Amino acid sequence: MEEAASDPHEPSRDGARVIRRAVALLREVSASRGQGAKLTALAEAAGLPQPTAHRLLSVMLREGLLERDEATRAFRLGPLLYEFGLAATPRVDIRRFCAPSLDRLAASIGDTAYLNCRSGADALCLDRREGGADVRPMPVEVGNRRPLGMGSGALAVLASLPSEEVDAVLAHNAGRYRRYGMTPERVRASVEATRARGFAVTSGRVVARFRGVAVAIGNGVGGIPVALSVIATEDRLDVRRIEKVVLLLQREERSLRSILGAEPSISQKGFAT
Repeated sequence: MEEAASDPHEPSRDGARVIRRAVALLREVSASRGQGAKLTALAEAAGLPQPTAHRLLSVMLREGLLERDEATRAFRLGPLLYEFGLAATPRVDIRRFCAPSLDRLAASIGDTAYLNCRSGADALCLDRREGGADVRPMPVEVGNRRPLGMGSGALAVLASLPSEEVDAVLAHNAGRYRRYGMTPERVRASVEATRARGFAVTSGRVVARFRGVAVAIGNGVGGIPVALSVIATEDRLDVRRIEKVVLLLQREERSLRSILGAEPSISQKGFAT
């Protein structure tokens, strides 16, 4: 009776919950980019009972939001999402705005430079530039996502958020951090250390024997928290070289912030995160 009396134009509480669960599954499928993800792993990662996850995945499969590898039974993002992406136009093209900085970083340092932004409780790799070093880190492809705090760029983005938002992200990702051998308490300690030093450093958190250094861009770009990062093998990013990389990252951050200050239309536009 109470449901019948509700506003017909507003989604019901159950309807909103279904949408949130479906989006959580889509995020987890996206995080498995390339390899796909199976039902058991998806249900666990999204915190859903397997029957519930199976029903939602089946519907999204029929609608074209997902596709399934018949040999491995793994789910991947489907063609309908690609079609939606073609129609989506960002208010601010963060990739284009930061492209010159990525070019300069990769050319100056010789290692791979990355651009990451916040996407809900995740960090999303928006762009990358290869350096000239012979040894490169395990590829982090454009479109890859991981929980905020996992990896230098994701940590820099998380540390740039207000404390109450950090608390919410840590609570949301508590179970997901276990897959990286981390806890919310350890991630919080990393956030505080990042804020104290002014840049993020992580070693082996995502890929063994690799180190990342990152700097967040002021208050973000177009309302979106953003960070520039560089990843290399630990022997290439020793303490002395980290200092050099940080100086270059900070130089690019200041340059971008200066442009944003002169273009308020860019800095004021944004999206809900």
